[in-house]
Amino acid sequence: MGRLTQSLIFIFLRFILWFRYRITYKGLENLTKENLSNPGGVLFLPNHPAVFVDPVSVSLGVWKKFPIRPLIIEYLYYTPIVHPLMKMVGALPVPNFEITSNSLKKGRNEKIIDEVSKNLKSGDNFLLYPAGQLKDYNKELIGGASGAYRIYQKTPEANIVLVRVKGLYGSIFSRYYEGKTPKLFPTILKGIKFALTNLIFFSPRREITVEFYPKPEDFPSRDVSRLDFNHYLENWYNQPDGLTHQEGEHPGDSTVLVSYSIWKDKFLEKTFEPKPIEDFDIKNVPDEVKNKVIKKLCEMTKKQPSEIKPDMNLATDVGLDSLDTAELSAFLHDYFDIARVPVMELTTVGRMMGIAAKQIKWEEKIEEAPVDLDKWNAKRPHQRLTLADGDTLAEVFLNNCNRHKKIYACADDGSGALTYSDLKLRAILLADYIKDLPGQYIGVLLPSTVAAYLIILACEIAGKTPLPINWTIGPKHLQSVSELSKVEVVLSSWVFLDRLDNVDLGAIEDKIIMLEDVRRELTLSKKIKAAYRSKLSSKSILKTFGSDKVKPEDTAVLLFTSGTESLPKGVPLSHKNILSNLEGGFAALELFQDDVIYGILPPFHSFGFNISGLAGLLSGMRVAFFPNPNDGPNLARGVEKWKITVFCGAPTFVKKMLKSAETKQLESIRLTVCGAEKTPPEIFKLLENHGKKDTYGEGYGITECSPILTTHHTGHPIIGVGQAIPNVDLLVVNEETNEPVPTGQRGMILASGPNIFSGYINPGISSPFLTIEGKTWYKTGDLGFLDEEGYLTISGRLKRFIKIGGEMISLPAIEETLVQLATEKGWKAPKSEDGQENDGPVIAVSAKEHGDEKAEIVLFTLFDVSLDELNEYLRNSGFSNLAKVSSVIKVKEVPILGSGKTNYRHLEGTYLN
Repeated sequence: MGRLTQSLIFIFLRFILWFRYRITYKGLENLTKENLSNPGGVLFLPNHPAVFVDPVSVSLGVWKKFPIRPLIIEYLYYTPIVHPLMKMVGALPVPNFEITSNSLKKGRNEKIIDEVSKNLKSGDNFLLYPAGQLKDYNKELIGGASGAYRIYQKTPEANIVLVRVKGLYGSIFSRYYEGKTPKLFPTILKGIKFALTNLIFFSPRREITVEFYPKPEDFPSRDVSRLDFNHYLENWYNQPDGLTHQEGEHPGDSTVLVSYSIWKDKFLEKTFEPKPIEDFDIKNVPDEVKNKVIKKLCEMTKKQPSEIKPDMNLATDVGLDSLDTAELSAFLHDYFDIARVPVMELTTVGRMMGIAAKQIKWEEKIEEAPVDLDKWNAKRPHQRLTLADGDTLAEVFLNNCNRHKKIYACADDGSGALTYSDLKLRAILLADYIKDLPGQYIGVLLPSTVAAYLIILACEIAGKTPLPINWTIGPKHLQSVSELSKVEVVLSSWVFLDRLDNVDLGAIEDKIIMLEDVRRELTLSKKIKAAYRSKLSSKSILKTFGSDKVKPEDTAVLLFTSGTESLPKGVPLSHKNILSNLEGGFAALELFQDDVIYGILPPFHSFGFNISGLAGLLSGMRVAFFPNPNDGPNLARGVEKWKITVFCGAPTFVKKMLKSAETKQLESIRLTVCGAEKTPPEIFKLLENHGKKDTYGEGYGITECSPILTTHHTGHPIIGVGQAIPNVDLLVVNEETNEPVPTGQRGMILASGPNIFSGYINPGISSPFLTIEGKTWYKTGDLGFLDEEGYLTISGRLKRFIKIGGEMISLPAIEETLVQLATEKGWKAPKSEDGQENDGPVIAVSAKEHGDEKAEIVLFTLFDVSLDELNEYLRNSGFSNLAKVSSVIKVKEVPILGSGKTNYRHLEGTYLN
C-alpha cells in the first residue's frame, strides 16, 4: 500500500509540473548495477537552484527504480500538507543553521547524519544537497558545508550519483527575484494563477534538463579535506550548462526567464540584486580583538595565524560550515558579549572582527501577523478590574471567557490578536491533547507569547500542572529542575527554538515536543469536539476533563527560583496563592477593563507568570505579549502599536525600552511598575525626560509569595517599595533572635498571607517559615524596615551578607550606595564604537572569602574608578571602616539572568574562584 501511495503521489506531481515544465532526463541509462556496484544504497547529490521543482524533478526521474528519501529543511518538512507527503516518502528533517545554533539543533543534526549513513548501508536511497541551502545567485557555492562530506566518509558502502538540474535559475521558485527563499504555498498559488490566465493548458513551458552521473573517475577519495571535496563539487556543478553563451571555466547556471503569459512577454519584477561580500576595513579594530578572532579560527581549522587573512571567506577560504559558524556565534557571545549573531552575518574574517569589535550592526526584523488594530483599540468600559468567579485558575479563566466572549483578550506579533472565545476554544482543544501526556507536570519552554499562556491555561483545564522552564540558567540547573520535578514532557515550538542561540538545553532535550507536531494531531473531529465543548458551562467543561476535582489548595504552577546563589528551588504555588495575590493587587492598584498591559517577562518569572501574564486573561484587561524583554527598540514600537497603558518589568528591561523610545511612542502609558530589583536613579530621569514621571510605581515581591507583597498604592506617596497589599501582613524581626523590632528599625522581613506557598519541593531544605506568637511567617531573606504608615524600605538581602570583624556587612547596601556615587559623578560605561550606551547594570558588588581569613569586598564595574574615592564615599555614607572595597574588577558587561536580576553566581564563578 505504501508503494502504491507513493506511485500515486508521483504521478500527481508529474501531472502538475506538466502544465509549466518540460523535463528532459539524461544519464538514466548509466544508473546500472555495473556503475552502482557498491553494496549500499545511492546517495544522490544535486545542485539546488529552486525549491519544490528541482527535488521533485530529480525524484520523478528515478522513483521507479530508486525510491528516494529526501533530506529537507525542518521548517519546510513540518509545513502542513507537505509533512504527510514527506512522511510517506521517508524524508528526514534537517535543522536550519542559517540564523542560530543551539544544542538541540546540533544533536539532531548528528542523529540525521548517523541515520542517513546507517540506512545507506542497508540499501536506502537519499537525496542530499551538498550546499545545504538554495543558491543565492548563478553559482553553486558549497563552501565549508560538511553534511555530504561526512556521510561520504562514514559510508564507503554507498553509491554516489551527481545530479545537475539546468534551466531553473530564474524561476519564481528560485532566489533570483527577491534574494530569499520563496514561500512554498504562496508561490504555488501564484503559479496556479498564472496557469488560469493562460487557460491552463497553454502556459509557456520552462525547459528543464536533469542529468545523472554515477561517481566520475576523478571523484575525490575519502582521505581528501572537506574543503577540497567541496571545491570539486562546486567546479562540477558550475561548468557551462550549454543553455546560453557563457564565459569562463565555471560560470554556473544560466539565468533563464520564461514569460508567465501566453499573450505577450511578461516577467515578474526583480527586487533583488546580489551584492558581493564587502571586505570590512579592520583598521579601527583593536589588536586584542583581531588576535582573539584569529586564535579562535586557528583552533578550529588547525591553521597557522599567518594563514588567516581578513579578506578570507569563512566558508570558501577558511572551510567552515554552518555548524562551525554557529560555534563562532557562540564564541562572540561568550568573549565579546554579543548575543544572537545571525550565522548569515559571519561571511569573512574581517566582518567577524568588525562584529567582535561592535563596529558592525544588523537589524532583526519581526514578521507580524495581520491585526485589525481598530477592533483591538475599540472602546471598552472604564471599570475597575475584578477577577471572574471561581476557585481555580481554570474555572476563573472559563468564566472570564464567558463574560467577555467576542472582545479581544491578548495578542502578539506572531499570533495576531485572539478574542476570549478564540482563546477558550483553543485552550479546550489543546487540553484534550495535554490530558493524555505522561506525568503531572508539563514543561513550558516558551517566552512571553500567546502560545505560552495558551499552553498554561490548557494545562489548568486538563488538570495538569504547568512548569515554565528557564532556558537561561544552563544545563546543570536544567538537570536539577528535571530531576526535582520528574517532568516527562516539555512543550515548545520550532519558531522559538529556531531562534534560540547558544543555549544548551541538556537534560530536557529528549523530552521536548514541538507545538508544530501537536498541531498535526489536532484532527478535524477533535476540533469539532472542542467547538462543542466550548459551548458548555464552565463546570461541565471541567467535569469533562476531571479537573472539577481540583481544590484551591492544590498546586496551580511549579516555578523555580533563578538560582542566583545556589541550585534552583522548586516553588509550588496553589490556585489560592495566585488568585488571592491578584485580588490584592487589583485592590491596591487602579486597573481598568480598558487598560492594556504589556506582557514582556517570561512565564518562568513569577511576576511574568501571574501579573503580566495571567492577570489580564483572568479579569478582562487586554494583554499584549512580546518575547524579548532585552529588545528596547521593538519594545517601544510595541508600546505604540498596541497602545500599552500599563508597563511592568524589571528595571533593566524598562530602562532599555525608555532609552530606545521616542516620546511620542509612549503617549499611551499611564502606569510604569518596576520590580525584581532596586530601581536605579537613571529610570526616574528617563521617565521625566519622556514626560512620564508621574506614571512610576514600584513593588516588592518574591516567587514564593506569588509574588506581590507590597506596591505603591494608587494615590499614595512614593515611599520605599510601597505598602503591603490587602491580605498580606509584614513583620520585621531581628535577624539573629527573631524578635520583632521597633518601627523604623532594620531587621529581617517576614510575610504572612494566603498568597504564600506551602514549602519547597526540594528534599533536605530547611523550613523557610517561622512561628511567632502562634502565627506562621515566611522568611523573605530580605532586610528592611517599616515606617509608621506601613511603608516598607528594603536595605539589603540577608543571604548577601558577609561577616567582617564580627559585623554583618550588606553587599546590596554597598552596591546601592556605589550606584548612587556613580550617578552623582556621572560615571558611565564607555560607549561602543557606534556610540551605543550600555543599558544593563554598571556596578555589582560581591565578596571573596578565604576560609578563616578576612573576607574581601569586590566591586565589578564597567569603568575605571579609584579605590580611595570609593571607600571614602562609603565612610561618608555611614558605613563602618570594615565595609571597605578591597579590589575592583573591570568587566565589559555585568551579566543578568533571564529574570532581569544581576547574575552574581556567574560573576563569582568567572572571576573569584
